[in-house]
Amino acid sequence: MLKLRNNNRILALVAIAATVLVMLFSTVFIAEHAVHHCDDEAHCPICLVLEQCESNIKSIGAGLVVAAVVYVIAFAMKDIEGFIQSQPVQASLVSQKVRIDS
Repeated sequence: MLKLRNNNRILALVAIAATVLVMLFSTVFIAEHAVHHCDDEAHCPICLVLEQCESNIKSIGAGLVVAAVVYVIAFAMKDIEGFIQSQPVQASLVSQKVRIDS
């Protein structure tokens, strides 16, 4: 079970690293070729890669928004659960087993 958990963590880290690298290289490629002008846009390899980079950034950006919303909701639920569990119970002398001597 522990080995499976470690493998999942490694796969998650690899996926995160790949996503970050795709975002980084896409933005760098777009920045380097921002002034690219060509006559035949249908067969230009640079234009095709620029379109692919733009679609990568748009799709990953939308996924990051969804991931952020899920994280915020999970964080809020954790806080709500802690708030509910920490509500004090009305204590009486009997529930505290206090001896009342006169």
